[in-house]
Amino acid sequence: MKVRIFRRIFLVYVVVLLMAGLFTELYITSAVRENYIDNLKEHLSGTISLIAQKVPFNKTDLDDLCRTLKSEVHARVTVIRMDGKVIGDSDHDSATMENHAGRTEVQQASLLGTGFVVRHSDTLNYDFLYVAKKIIHDGTEEGFIRLAVPLREIDTAVNLLRLRIIFVMLAVLFVTWAVSVWQTDHLRRLLHQITDFSRSLSKGEIDKRLYLKNAGEFTEIADNLTAMSAALQEMMARGEEERNRLSVILRSVPDALLIIDSRGIVTLSSASVKDFFGEVPPAGARFAEVVRNHEFTTLIEEVRKNRVPGMSQFTIESPDEKHLAVRVSPLFYREGELSGFVAVFHDITEIKKLEQVRKDFVANVSHELKTPITAIMGFADTLLDGAMSDPDNAARFVQTIKSNSERINALVDDLMTISRIELGVIKVEKTLTDVQGVFENIAELFRAKASAKNLFLKIEADPSLLQVDADRNRLLQILTNLVDNAIKSTETGGVTFGIDSGRETGSPFLFVEDTGIGVPAKLLPRLGERFFRVDPARSRKMGGTGLGLAIVKHLVKAHGWSMKIESMQGKGTKVRILI
Repeated sequence: MKVRIFRRIFLVYVVVLLMAGLFTELYITSAVRENYIDNLKEHLSGTISLIAQKVPFNKTDLDDLCRTLKSEVHARVTVIRMDGKVIGDSDHDSATMENHAGRTEVQQASLLGTGFVVRHSDTLNYDFLYVAKKIIHDGTEEGFIRLAVPLREIDTAVNLLRLRIIFVMLAVLFVTWAVSVWQTDHLRRLLHQITDFSRSLSKGEIDKRLYLKNAGEFTEIADNLTAMSAALQEMMARGEEERNRLSVILRSVPDALLIIDSRGIVTLSSASVKDFFGEVPPAGARFAEVVRNHEFTTLIEEVRKNRVPGMSQFTIESPDEKHLAVRVSPLFYREGELSGFVAVFHDITEIKKLEQVRKDFVANVSHELKTPITAIMGFADTLLDGAMSDPDNAARFVQTIKSNSERINALVDDLMTISRIELGVIKVEKTLTDVQGVFENIAELFRAKASAKNLFLKIEADPSLLQVDADRNRLLQILTNLVDNAIKSTETGGVTFGIDSGRETGSPFLFVEDTGIGVPAKLLPRLGERFFRVDPARSRKMGGTGLGLAIVKHLVKAHGWSMKIESMQGKGTKVRILI
């Protein structure tokens, strides 16, 4: 068998190499020769154009001139008149030469302007390339100039190339013989290994794997593998289906899921784990390295001890602060033997935030209403207890009741405004609005209030922005709240508002800027929360409800704009509304 395999492989290689070598010799040598001749044609044609100006066709004996030109261009030079008569040649006496009108290259040049031909010289026993070109001066056809060069060099190069190809073929044949011997021996050894392997498979040792292609004479392998191929194929298909199903489930689950073995090692996780706990190595790591939380560790231990599912809620700080609810269930692969745990995490951060907002809202509303209601009830009781008979005090008490009633009314109005905006009752209808008119209305509204505090009130509007796409009434409401807050928080200096083209920011914006008390940096993110005040006592004293900036925030969002607040404590605040 060894000799038969070797002979087959070696003969195939020999036939392929001989065919490749023959093709290479025919194609490459021919291509090299043709390419050289084509380049030489272009070179000689260009040379003729260069020397044409030196040839006087009106003379009859130009042999000396041709010999001189030959020493310059290194080619035989022949000058021929239009009738075919040779009037100059570098290698022969032109007077004794026959008429060249019938030469192929001259005929081609007469018709096409340039003629080419390769002719074999029987005397010298090698080929010559002849290039003839028709010379035209001032529209007159004067004759032909022909250059001829021998092709000995290219023939020598082609023959050398042919010898190299033959040498390479012989070398490759030798290498092929050596490789074939090695490959045959290798195949013989593989045959023994494959035979042993097939016997192992027939005994049921299916933990091994063997993949064969184009078995050929190895029929014993096919006989042995056929008995177990159907069973293996079914088992592999079933396993692949289960893996695909599990992969789809894990990708689709929005909650984070961890499967933990009895030693506390994470063996499987869903794709959402990295969204919950950041870039951690869930597979192969201990669960405490993935979920760094004491409550979760305690829950795992309780489930391990009680063998029943458990639930817990906790907060994580990294990578982002989140409130999580987790359910851990024991995992049993065998009855009575704890194999691990299944932990499912649900993000309840938004629910917690909504609960906190609800609690804060109820507390703030209660607080804001309790103070004026207490004042109203106290002064009303005082009046009923006899203070009505004292006209001076009675008027003062009634005025206090009225101011607290107005405070409650303003609070209810602001709450209703925010509610209507959120429910969509108050709709923003944008039109091209004259901002200069809006600014003048705001200035007229607050000029007296600013003057009372000795503050300046200035408008700065970019003349290139006369109109903006906005709801005029809501824009007035936005600027009214912002300018009112700015005047309240300013004791010296003043308030500037208007519109800027935003050459530096890349977007135009409305702005309100004051020189007031400013806002601490840590409190800036809270500006716009309902009932939030930087200075609660000062705000209540000035009649503020704590909802003005929240209304502004909602109206800005309803316009599709964005708001940015910059402030430095003690130096003032600037509110920008990017439009």
